[in-house]
Amino acid sequence: MATSPFRYFISLFLLLLCFEACFRVGDTKVGCIERETQALLHFKKVVLDDHGVLSSWGNGEDKKDCCKWRGVECNNQTGHVIRLDLHHQYLGGKISQLGPSLAELQHLKHLNLSWNHFKGILPTQLGNLSNLQSLDLGSNYGHMSCENLDWLSHLPSLTHLDLSGVNLSKAIHWPQAINKMPSLTELYLHYTELPPIIPTISISHINSSTSLVVLDLSSNSLTSSIYPWLFNFSSSLVHLDLSWNDLNGSIPDAFGNMTTLAYLDLFWNELRGSIPDAFGNMTSLAYLDLSWNQLEGEIPKSLRDLCNLQELLLSRNNLTGLKEKDYLACPNNTLEVLDISYNQLKGSFPDLSGFSQLRELFLEFNQLNGTLPESIGQLAQLQVLSIPSNSLRGTVSANHLFGLSNLSVLDLSFNSLIFNISLEQVPQFRASRIMLASCKLGPRFPNWIQTQKGLLDLDISASGIADVIPNWFWNLTSDLQLLNISNNHISGTLPNLQATPLVLDMSSNCLEGSIPQSVFNAGWLTTQMLGAMGRFNCS
Repeated sequence: MATSPFRYFISLFLLLLCFEACFRVGDTKVGCIERETQALLHFKKVVLDDHGVLSSWGNGEDKKDCCKWRGVECNNQTGHVIRLDLHHQYLGGKISQLGPSLAELQHLKHLNLSWNHFKGILPTQLGNLSNLQSLDLGSNYGHMSCENLDWLSHLPSLTHLDLSGVNLSKAIHWPQAINKMPSLTELYLHYTELPPIIPTISISHINSSTSLVVLDLSSNSLTSSIYPWLFNFSSSLVHLDLSWNDLNGSIPDAFGNMTTLAYLDLFWNELRGSIPDAFGNMTSLAYLDLSWNQLEGEIPKSLRDLCNLQELLLSRNNLTGLKEKDYLACPNNTLEVLDISYNQLKGSFPDLSGFSQLRELFLEFNQLNGTLPESIGQLAQLQVLSIPSNSLRGTVSANHLFGLSNLSVLDLSFNSLIFNISLEQVPQFRASRIMLASCKLGPRFPNWIQTQKGLLDLDISASGIADVIPNWFWNLTSDLQLLNISNNHISGTLPNLQATPLVLDMSSNCLEGSIPQSVFNAGWLTTQMLGAMGRFNCS
């Protein structure tokens, strides 16, 4: 039987009504749940809010919907509060008094009270927030504490936990508590006074259900007893920060099993011995910091296999060897920052031209000798070249510097280098810091410096200049914060400077006349500069 036009029209009309109703339901935002509103108002009542951050929280007709309050986010469909983010809002008070209020927010997924001024003991009611996915109470430094972390096991959905700055010195079972958090991927316990792990069979053989990706235990007093627990996460960790601890002895080869690790920071510990060859297995590594330890020996050849490495920081150790040919195995070398300063590197300066992405090079306070290779000028991305206090000799020509168009810091101080750069061979860079103390720039004043219009620091002391300061030089002083031209044979008189550097040293030269009043505006002067401007050592 054929459907009548009227019945067809009715069916179409009802279908359109259904669609309209569905869309209206989808667009409707449910207001805040009354119970949760009252919980937040109680939260406001016990919080110290000297800056009126929570002024939008209230009972007035225009403020009754807590979903519109500052730092509060609700589920559009249910009206339940799912996020409370009040980080860096200058709030204070006793954190324990917030427990009852927070316990009412059973649907809360994200809680961030970091960078405030809360103090006291963490409320165990936080363990009742079973839907919590991220908890950030960090950076309320020195004010909050927690003696027991067992409540963390009641947060099965938690993926992000930051308790940095919370005093955990009495939470002796903190590793076991972390092991019971199946969803945790990011853990930040920076500066928490973590008690060292007591080496026991039970600790070292716990099979953690946690797959940590990010682990920050920096600025504690952890010893090498942390290793057995730490290596439980060898297959998952991507970011590991153990800096500013008390790790001692040799670096375990087991670090080489952390093949997913992209970031490893062991800065400022008491590590000894050599860098393990096993580090070459960490092929995902992009950042490695072993600075401020007591490591010795040569840098292992195995590091050449770290083809993703961008920053290698090895300063303040006793390392002796760097052979550049051992570190060029990668077809596209990604290294951007290399810092091996304050070591015992010996031999000639390495040819680093293969490190085409290098931005910052720090090799100061070593025992490198020989000449500075012209190949340094091929590092077109270089921004910082810092190699003072070595034993380098020979000539620095325009070929060394011409290709360094991005250079902002040039420090070759306290080497026996002779500069031979004419005004016709001006370097392409515009540096903010040029430090060439004890290099030979004279006897004429180095004219190529006049192209450096944005200088903040300039040190050309003890550089063999026996000349009158040219007029163009004073045009560079408007932005200078440090100027040192001492221990030369510079002659003439000083003009009345419009701008005076904060640090000014013109001592031990052949300057004559009275000291201009503007010079006394400098924040720091050498005692010689304050005396008479007689002709010293100018015979």
